[in-house]
Amino acid sequence: MAFLDSVKNLMKFNKNNETKQKNDVSTVEKSDLSDKNKEPITKVGHNATLIIIYQDDRGQSLTTPQIISGYIGEELHLRFKEFPNYDLINISGFTSAFVDPYGSITLTYRKHQGADVWLFSQDIDKQKLLMRPVFIRGDFGERFELNAPTIPDYSLQKAVGPTRGVFSDKQQLVTYYYRKSRWKIVDHNVHYLRINSYCLSYTEPEGHDISVTLAPDTIWQTFESIQLINNDWWYNIGGNAWVKFDEQRMELLENNPYTLSDTLKIAPIQDDPELSIPEPVKLSVTAEINFVPNQKLALYDRPFGKKINEIENGKTVLITARNRVGRMLWFEVDGLGWTIWEYLQF
Repeated sequence: MAFLDSVKNLMKFNKNNETKQKNDVSTVEKSDLSDKNKEPITKVGHNATLIIIYQDDRGQSLTTPQIISGYIGEELHLRFKEFPNYDLINISGFTSAFVDPYGSITLTYRKHQGADVWLFSQDIDKQKLLMRPVFIRGDFGERFELNAPTIPDYSLQKAVGPTRGVFSDKQQLVTYYYRKSRWKIVDHNVHYLRINSYCLSYTEPEGHDISVTLAPDTIWQTFESIQLINNDWWYNIGGNAWVKFDEQRMELLENNPYTLSDTLKIAPIQDDPELSIPEPVKLSVTAEINFVPNQKLALYDRPFGKKINEIENGKTVLITARNRVGRMLWFEVDGLGWTIWEYLQF
C-alpha cells in the first residue's frame, strides 16, 4: 500500500507540475505579445515518468521499483538490474523512448532451481530398500526440512544425511534406516549350533518353513542372531535360512568346532582330532538352485566362510567342486562360491 501511495503522490505531483507548465507557457506567450523581441519558453521540467518494476514469477517484488523521469519523445537508455541466481524470463510494457506522461515496465525473473535432495528408506539389517527412492525439489537457496516416511511394521533407527538445510547446486542424499518393529536385538557375531534332533528352517524370523531340514549330529555356523520382543532367538544359517532356537533340539556353541589348516583343509574337532578333510573333489555337473521363490541364495568363499556372491533362485548352474565338512556336504557353484546340498536340485 505504501508503494502505491507513493506512486499516486508522484503522479499527482507530475500532473500539478504539468498544469503549472501550461500556465507558465501561457504567461510566456502573453508576454511575447507585448514584447516580440523575447523567445517563447516551451520546456519547463520533465513531462514523462516511467516506473520499472522487478518481480519474481510469483509476483513478489525483488527490489524497490526504479523511477525514471524525462521528456516525451526522448530516447531511453536502460540498463536492467541483475539478481544472483535469477534469470529474466519476461518483459512487459517495454519501450525505447518516453511515449506517455506515465508508463511502466515490468520485469519478471525466475530463480534457479536447486539440485535434488534424494531420500532413501532402507532396512538397516537386510540392507534392502523399503520403498522407491523419492526426490525433493526446490529453488536455489530455499530451505527444506524432511520428515521420515512411516513404514508399516518398521521403526526408525537413524537418519544419515542433511534432514534440513538449503537447496544448493549439488545433489544431497538422506537415508533413513529402519528395523522391524518386533526385532529387539540384532547380533552379527558368529555362533555355532549343534543339532540334536531334526529341525525345520524358515525364510526369516517368524517366516515360512523351507525345504532345508537340519539333521541330528550336524553343526551349523550362524551369521546373524535376532531376539524378538517376545524373547525368542532366531539364528541365520546362511542366505535366507533361519532357525528358531529350541534348547530341546539344539545347543549353542560359542567356539568354532572346526579349525582351518595352512593348506586350507578343514578338520572337525570331534572324537578324533587327527581326522582331516580331503581336498575338494572336482565336478562338472548341472543343478538347479532350489532355495526360496523370488529370493537370492548367498554363496560363500569356502564352507563356513564369508559371503561373496548371490544367485537367483531357480537358475541352472554348473557345479564345479564338492567338499564334506563333518556331516555337511558343500558344493562350489560355477566358481562363484559355495553352498550346501540342501539348496541344490540335481
